[in-house]
Amino acid sequence: MRSATRFLVLFAVLLSAGCLGAAPTADQTQTVTTTATPIPTETPTPTPPISEREALNRATTYHEKQTVDMVDHYDSYSVGLPTARVTDRTGAGVYVHVQQEYSYTTETTEADGVNEATYFVNETVIRQTYW
Repeated sequence: MRSATRFLVLFAVLLSAGCLGAAPTADQTQTVTTTATPIPTETPTPTPPISEREALNRATTYHEKQTVDMVDHYDSYSVGLPTARVTDRTGAGVYVHVQQEYSYTTETTEADGVNEATYFVNETVIRQTYW
């Protein structure tokens, strides 16, 4: 009788724990469905082309600043007006060659010179190029 009591107690414990419960019905089952959400990719917007006039203006303004920075530590200096011309145009931007005369004096020296540079210019960049 002892073994029958033990069996009934064990059966009651397992039944109350759900181990011997009935199989789940269709209403009780869970179905997990995951769908991958595509990550949106940004399409780069092309940089609009810069006009030759705007490229010339930006390159000469930048070059004038460079020339003044080069001579402004001398006792006396003068800087001429820059001359610029477009040397090439690509789909990415414009190449501009700029020349500008300058002169300076110190206690012992008088000098004249020409500052020349070629720049690549587009809507976002002004970069000096070296050939």
